[in-house]
Amino acid sequence: MAKTKEQKKEMITNLEEKIKKMKSLVFIDYYGLKVKEVDKLRSLLKKKNCSYLVAKKTLLEIVLKKAGLDKIDLKKIQGGVGLVFGFDSEIEPAKLVVGFNKEHDKLKIQGGIFENNLIDAFQVTSLSKLPTKQELFGQLAGVMKGPINNFVYALKGNLKNIVYVLNAIKNKS
Repeated sequence: MAKTKEQKKEMITNLEEKIKKMKSLVFIDYYGLKVKEVDKLRSLLKKKNCSYLVAKKTLLEIVLKKAGLDKIDLKKIQGGVGLVFGFDSEIEPAKLVVGFNKEHDKLKIQGGIFENNLIDAFQVTSLSKLPTKQELFGQLAGVMKGPINNFVYALKGNLKNIVYVLNAIKNKS
């Protein structure tokens, strides 16, 4: 059923808001997915502060031009356009979509927008393999903790040796 001008304006406004807030976006082809599967995807995304929206390419092109992303060519995207927005993390939408795709092979990753550039499906999959910021902070803390621990153990060893030497001197007397 064709949408009225008011419905299209409302959709454009909604898309503009999401594109302004987004950190990244993944395009998916949702054809072949059952309603239950799409609902499962939506609930999974909602838990991670991501959002799912279906939009017409023509409306999306209008919004991208308004947002200054007119260099993004949507002609490479085929089929139905499902948009997965990430608002907190740049890689979270890619992780969620790739993980969901492993269970539901009918979902096709078409590409995405990362750092205001169009990326292909392979790059989306590559992004999904990167650690999150929290994981990186944990790794950094571990790397920083290692030398400090080694220094403490070295000092502890030297203190033990001093105690042994002083104890040996005491026992000689």
